[in-house]
Amino acid sequence: MTLKGALRARRSRRLRRSTDLEMARLRADLDRLGYGWWPVPARVRVALRRAHAGQAPWVVMLLASLMLGYSVVMYFAMAVASDISNRPVSKWAWVFAASCPVLAWVCGRSWPYGRVFVRNLLTLECMAVIHACAEAYAAGHDTKAHKLREVSASLRRLEANVMQAYGRSGRVPPFSPRRRELRTHGGQVVAKLREAEAELDHGQLSVALGELAGLAATIAEQYAAGHIGALLPKTALEGRKPARDRELVHVAAAVLLIAGGVVGLSFLGLPDMATAAAATEVPPLYGCG
Repeated sequence: MTLKGALRARRSRRLRRSTDLEMARLRADLDRLGYGWWPVPARVRVALRRAHAGQAPWVVMLLASLMLGYSVVMYFAMAVASDISNRPVSKWAWVFAASCPVLAWVCGRSWPYGRVFVRNLLTLECMAVIHACAEAYAAGHDTKAHKLREVSASLRRLEANVMQAYGRSGRVPPFSPRRRELRTHGGQVVAKLREAEAELDHGQLSVALGELAGLAATIAEQYAAGHIGALLPKTALEGRKPARDRELVHVAAAVLLIAGGVVGLSFLGLPDMATAAAATEVPPLYGCG
């Protein structure tokens, strides 16, 4: 066996062990919350394993993207400074310029593997909600409040992933008319999750935690099966007004911020090349693809 094959086999064994541990924890959490009758589908296990396999490449791609953006900005900043002061370009500017192709290659190589992590992130967040509910269910009086805050925090992350499920799944092309219906469905699912969360303050706590865990388990099962338009049954979503999707607002705010920065640079009297470089330097969006 070659060195590459040995490393690949070792990584596969490590992923299998980590997935087995997470599946055992999921089984224990479901049993604690009264879902011992629910068999965890094999698709959920596959999704968890793929998410763990793509997590490291995704982190590498994010770091390489940040370093690439930093290198581009530093190079043009040093070039502009040397032009203004009529001095030779610093050697560090050429170091930053030389690192750009290498970092771009790293981003390109890691992106296909990291995209797998993004596609299966919703399953991870569902597992996090179930675990938080199980921890709050078994918590004592002293730690109950802290555990309930963790439940709410995990639900906010799950809601963000539900709203972006149609885009991250890779099943729906851009500008497809299917996106509007899927966006509405995601908003209804979020509304149902928030309604169930409100029962933590009004109803019996153990029952409310069990309902939230059941909703998260259903979402994970349906998403892993590719049913992004049926994350929850229609009967559970009837009459519910979809929650608003804040993603477009965030994108619009980022565009306005970039445009304002470009306009601000134009008043500084910098060369056109520096202004163009700043205008094209857009930070990577987490969760695209």
